[in-house]
Amino acid sequence: MKTLLSVLLSLFLISTFVYSQDNAELKEKVQSMNNKLAELMLAGDEDAMWEYYAEDVISMPSYQPMMKGMEECKKASQEMMESGMEMLEFKSTVTDIIQSGDLVVDIGTYNITMKIPAMGNQPWSDHGKYMTIWEMQDEGSMKVKVETWNTDVNPWMEMQKMEEGKMEGHEGHMHEDNEVK
Repeated sequence: MKTLLSVLLSLFLISTFVYSQDNAELKEKVQSMNNKLAELMLAGDEDAMWEYYAEDVISMPSYQPMMKGMEECKKASQEMMESGMEMLEFKSTVTDIIQSGDLVVDIGTYNITMKIPAMGNQPWSDHGKYMTIWEMQDEGSMKVKVETWNTDVNPWMEMQKMEEGKMEGHEGHMHEDNEVK
């Protein structure tokens, strides 16, 4: 009986170790793809960027309606570019990976700095969290199936600070400590 228990415990520990290695490798692969996507976004290479997305992608951005399908997402992206918004920096960090079948859930954080004409073209920084569901393809690549993100910065608090005059004499852009400097 002790031998059977020892064998079962050994198998459990070995499978846990193998899963941990596989999960670490998958996390590294997803981080690498996220880094490449950030590079393409900053370079404005939309054609290469969209190759990472499934045709039936669902995108759920902060403060905007849900978009379904590649064409709807491309249209929204084009409108954003035409508005004059410019991304200056973008970094995401994978914190958790969950795999189930051919789906990989990527959970993490982001930091972004951009210029928005409607906000006076001053650099504006934001940070928040995201979740992306990647779908494994038959040939081994992965494509974004669902994505969502939202800010950790409370815009209503920032508007209240502006109304109270707390932003007077400041550049007016957000920093990581959620304080307007």
